Amino acid sequence: MEPLGHGGQGSTFRGVDRDSGDSVAIKVLSLKGAKSWKAFDRFEREMDTLAKLTHPGIPKYLDRYAYETTGDYFLVMELIEGVPLSKHMSEPGLSPRKLRSVLDQILEVLAYLHEQRPPLIHRDIKPANVILRPDGTISLVDFGGVRQRGGGETEATTTVGTFGYMAPEQLHGTATAASDIYALGATILTLLARKSPDALPHRGLRFDFEALKLPEPLAHVLPAMLEPDPELRLANVAAVRAALTAKPKPKAPPRAEPKSNSAPKPAAPSKALVRLPEEALALAKTPAPFSIVVWILAALSSGVLLVFEAVFLPFFFQLATALRNRPSSDPRTVAFQADYERFKTRVGEMRNAAAHVADGTRPSA
Repeated sequence: MEPLGHGGQGSTFRGVDRDSGDSVAIKVLSLKGAKSWKAFDRFEREMDTLAKLTHPGIPKYLDRYAYETTGDYFLVMELIEGVPLSKHMSEPGLSPRKLRSVLDQILEVLAYLHEQRPPLIHRDIKPANVILRPDGTISLVDFGGVRQRGGGETEATTTVGTFGYMAPEQLHGTATAASDIYALGATILTLLARKSPDALPHRGLRFDFEALKLPEPLAHVLPAMLEPDPELRLANVAAVRAALTAKPKPKAPPRAEPKSNSAPKPAAPSKALVRLPEEALALAKTPAPFSIVVWILAALSSGVLLVFEAVFLPFFFQLATALRNRPSSDPRTVAFQADYERFKTRVGEMRNAAAHVADGTRPSA
């Protein structure tokens, strides 16, 4: 009957079970239209996965069949009546209270998937793949990108997911429970802002949460869910639930400075947040008169690196971006920007080290 959706692993249609008269959803994959065998492998994996799962937030597996002579394969599932959350991007959005309910329900589904042995990673959570039923419950659909964590599968040559909602590590074929947490955070954030991820304000690879002004408790939980570095991100459902129930730390009031008639002494630059290599710390303690030579070289290096970091590096990045002429959502562009940010950070670390050595060996010291 009428089509319900189309994706990389086939098209989904409404159907009717002639025995019971119930409406069903039928996902169809035609090998004639498939670009590679990976699509067929994922379709088989989706069928095998759904056949083993039983959860109210996941469509029930009903049947499978095939017309091998024509290369058409069919997956029959429970039909989820409702509206995909992507509809709320253009229509009146969900209230923060309803979005909190959606978040809690998706977390229940993810907890069920991640607790399987081996764990199952959905890899494509986004508003279009979450159906909101009329009674307010949700269903997570489209398991075409599902992957068994630790199952020995390698897909480093294939990117699975949707740009904007996909965790950065998925660009390299790596997906963990934390990858699903990132995609869920991006889904809730875009529904709150009613804008696609590429239309939201960014600071480098991170969303600009200060500009978005989110309600609590999402204001302190979403940044932790959307941390680009998976090692710093909330790693699993339990961590997200704990963060949602934890009270945000109140901001400490500004300390009153004691009144003094004398001019305040300039504060010494803090190096507590700068991690310096052992070599730089040792060179900063070079005794006189050798310290003068070290000071001259360190001061020159610091100045050159400062000019390179502030002027030449951004210029070359903009030039390379213009010559590549690829959209910002292209995976190669995202990877190139990540490499640029890492290189820029490394240059900044080298400049800080040189400045530390120059500060410690300057003649006036």
